[in-house]
Amino acid sequence: MIRIIDGRLRHKYNKEIDAMHRIRKKTFYERRGWEVPVINAWEIDGYDALCPLYLVCIDRNGLTIGGLRLLPTTGFTMINDTFSFLLPDAERIESPLIWESSRFSVDHEADVAIGKKGISRATAELGLAMNEIGMQTGLTHIVTVYDAFMHRVLTRAGCAGKPISSPKKIGNVLAYAVFFDVNMETDTALRAASEIEGSVLEQASGIPALHRAA
Repeated sequence: MIRIIDGRLRHKYNKEIDAMHRIRKKTFYERRGWEVPVINAWEIDGYDALCPLYLVCIDRNGLTIGGLRLLPTTGFTMINDTFSFLLPDAERIESPLIWESSRFSVDHEADVAIGKKGISRATAELGLAMNEIGMQTGLTHIVTVYDAFMHRVLTRAGCAGKPISSPKKIGNVLAYAVFFDVNMETDTALRAASEIEGSVLEQASGIPALHRAA
């Protein structure tokens, strides 16, 4: 299940936010070796101050096992302002119909593989949630940066998105900038890979107005 947390109201979800930042530290600082800001057990950066829309994956025991954040590309984003070297000619991606997904991270010790193609439940649920929210809000694409391992996982599952340019090294991993189409075809591909039926969102509607596309 995916819980939607408006960044302006993060103080109401202390347990989920704490777990998400801890998972982010394990993912980006400890495992990938990226130079990311760390405060005690958290990985947290300036983009978290922009009141993003957080999606957190909650397992059957009520524990947070993964998450990501969404920001409109009409403002500051990691793809434009941190990872611009991944874009052709460092050209900015700016559109009210395109959002950025960043800091995708999963607790691999708590997550489980599902379906016939080895995709994990948290990965599939977060992907389905992004696409469902995107369709609700009138988006055409979601842009993100992911590593070569995730590229292989999603390619095998048939839902890898479209690389924008050649991959480049970030820390000790090869990273891709990728466009994901927001449409029913993406939904179908993720469901075929994961065998998940129905909405994965805890709240099926009511995306905060601040985050709706123009």
